[in-house]
Amino acid sequence: MALPGLPRPFELNPDLKAALRVESFQGTFSSKTFIEKLSSGIIATRIKENSNTFDPKPFIRTFESSLEELEKLASKMQKHTIELERETQKEELAFKKKVKELGHSFENVQTSLESLESRISEVGSTAIRIGEKLETADKQRARAVLSKKLMEYFMQFNEGRCPTLETLVTQKGLEGQIEAARILRQLAVLSKEVDLPDTQTAREGIEKSREQFETDMLSSFDKAYRAADPRVMAHCARALLEFNGGHSCVQIYVNQHDFFMLHSKVKESTPMEDSDQDNLVNPVAPIPPVDAGLVKLYGEIRATVEQEAEIISMVFPNPAAVFQVFIQRVFGQSIQQYIENLLERAQAKSTLAYLRTLASIHEQTILLVEDLKKCEDTLKTGSNASVEGSNISATTQPLAQTLDRCLDDLFVPYLEGERYLEKELQSLCEIYDSMLAKFTAYQLQRRGGNKFRAIITRKLNQMIDSSNNRQSLPPVPVQENFATVKNPEKYQTMQVSDDDGNLSVDQVTKLLKIHAESVVRSVGLLPMSGRPKNTAVLFQLLLDYIGMRYIDAALDSALEDLSAMDPKAPPDLRPMKRVKLVSGIVHLLQMHFQTAILPLTVPSPQVYRETVIQKNKLMASVEGKANATIQKEIDVILAWLETCLSRQRRTDFKPKDDELDITGLATKPCMDCCEFLRRMHDMIKKYFDGKNIEMFCTEIGVAFHGMLLEHFKKFSISPMGGVLLSKDIAKYQESVKAWNIPSLDERFEMLRQLGNVFLVKPEILPSVMNEGYLAKVDFKSLYPYLQNRVDFKTSKIDKLFEKQNIAAGGGESNAGPTSRMAALEDLTGTKFLSYSLR
Repeated sequence: MALPGLPRPFELNPDLKAALRVESFQGTFSSKTFIEKLSSGIIATRIKENSNTFDPKPFIRTFESSLEELEKLASKMQKHTIELERETQKEELAFKKKVKELGHSFENVQTSLESLESRISEVGSTAIRIGEKLETADKQRARAVLSKKLMEYFMQFNEGRCPTLETLVTQKGLEGQIEAARILRQLAVLSKEVDLPDTQTAREGIEKSREQFETDMLSSFDKAYRAADPRVMAHCARALLEFNGGHSCVQIYVNQHDFFMLHSKVKESTPMEDSDQDNLVNPVAPIPPVDAGLVKLYGEIRATVEQEAEIISMVFPNPAAVFQVFIQRVFGQSIQQYIENLLERAQAKSTLAYLRTLASIHEQTILLVEDLKKCEDTLKTGSNASVEGSNISATTQPLAQTLDRCLDDLFVPYLEGERYLEKELQSLCEIYDSMLAKFTAYQLQRRGGNKFRAIITRKLNQMIDSSNNRQSLPPVPVQENFATVKNPEKYQTMQVSDDDGNLSVDQVTKLLKIHAESVVRSVGLLPMSGRPKNTAVLFQLLLDYIGMRYIDAALDSALEDLSAMDPKAPPDLRPMKRVKLVSGIVHLLQMHFQTAILPLTVPSPQVYRETVIQKNKLMASVEGKANATIQKEIDVILAWLETCLSRQRRTDFKPKDDELDITGLATKPCMDCCEFLRRMHDMIKKYFDGKNIEMFCTEIGVAFHGMLLEHFKKFSISPMGGVLLSKDIAKYQESVKAWNIPSLDERFEMLRQLGNVFLVKPEILPSVMNEGYLAKVDFKSLYPYLQNRVDFKTSKIDKLFEKQNIAAGGGESNAGPTSRMAALEDLTGTKFLSYSLR
């Protein structure tokens, strides 16, 4: 590096010096690019010289010179930076000083403004006090002037007549009459307060002038009303408003209105205009349209009220108050009279007609009220909606509240308290009694009075107690399902047939539709607060009729029929059809509860809980009685199968040579049983579905299997009889296999293998008993069957059995507390009593 003060041995070219300026380091800077730029000239020179050796000296000299230039540039920039910092500090101090001075100036201005505001407030308070005093003085002056003026009028009346007031009325026009009305009103007050002697003439004259003024104004109003002159009517109404509040002209306007004159009397003999009204009494017919006369009346009211709103706004200074009087008259006279007449005619038809009419009237009246509320805008924009100096209070109730109150008052006689709900319950009872009359008569005539309940209870308990050693049924509560029937005597003479005692899903559907209509009607008519309770009351009535008087009674009849069956005759499977119908009816009832009842009772947790409990109680009762009916049917079926097996002759499996017929399919008892099982399965598939078919057939199959095991112990079996027995077993197995129930297939396969012990030769018996299902059966269980072989002793099977028994007792292969046969006989895990209607 060159020493300071000495010339450098190598000077940078102008391009490199330009690259060492401050501008080169502003913005984006890359050291790599900078180095390449410093070296580019040297590299280009070396390339031109075509030199293959590297000479570092040019690079060193260039970098040293560049470094010196950069150091000078850095020193220069450092001085410049120090100078800028010094200037910045000076400017910052000056700025802070200026800000402080401005802050003091703002504080001074704020103080001045607060002082000015305080002085302005004081001036305002002084002005208010002065104004109050001036107002008081003005009132006192006006009162004094008025008192003087009134005393002058009073004294003139005391002298006999008041020409000044007469001039005011006759010659000063509208304003003079309004002023005269105001003076007469004030003179009336004064005459009552002044009780001086010799003033009787003044009081009489004032009263006479008041009467004359009111008569003249009302006469003018009436003439203008008849001439349809709203300008004169408005003049008179305004004067009378100042005179006595304007009540008299309002009464004339309302009483003489054409609408009320035309509808002053509702002819009771006027029939309903729509022929569809005859459907009012038909509970299953669609609800007929609204009475045409009511629709016409409400249409006239809409048109009249809309027109009168405009007229009243032009005529009366207080249109809202006058319009409310008009509306109350419309509701209190025209609508109420027509509704009373309409409901009286409907009540004469039936309670249902009354309720349907009431609901349609209520619905149409709500629509009318909503339309009439729109007239409030017309009243607000009336030309005389605000009158200066009026002595009428401005506390007129809003039109919407007046209309709502009129609506409530109109229906209070029909909806107050429990009146409506009692009518609804009465209607449902009348309809249900009528629709279920034939069914009720059939059931009551079957029962022969109250004795039937004791008979059914005794029969049911006997059925439960004697359940053939199967799992016992839970007690089924037996209730009097016709205890609440009114006038049961009338049903005893009614002509009925067996079909009248059958259940009908279509009939229940109609009952539910009628009940849904009743619920919807109560929702529209009764307040929301009592909706859960009212819905629960209506649903309880439905449960009483459909649950107790219909489903429960039908199941009682089924139990009675099954209890009265002759066990020696083929059983009747038709009671199972009732169970199927009961299942469908309960499903409909549950759907009705979920869609129509549940949403309305949820808002009240207590009512909801009680309603669900009542519904579930009925479901449990019906399900229990349905299961009892099914179990009784099973008992009857098994009794018939046992009867068929009892017809087996003692010689069927020990035939003589001349009686032998090996070409037959099976013995007659077997054919009878199999044919009945086939028919039973076909019927059960119609009445049950899904798991219930399997459970029912399993119950029958398990019991029948045990019955056959006991049955085969009763007969001596010859070799040819064993062939016949195997045919019977094969037939039984074929019949049960058609049910497609694996657990029963195992049982009857074991039965088939058991039949083989009657076919094989004695020496083959040990191998047969050690194969298949028989291998898992202990010899003690097989002994009763083996000893029925006619060659049991002649072929020394008994000796063989003793040996096998000793061998089995000494070993452990076939030993055990539970045998395969015992396990099959105890297969009762799937009882039909779990049959569910839900």
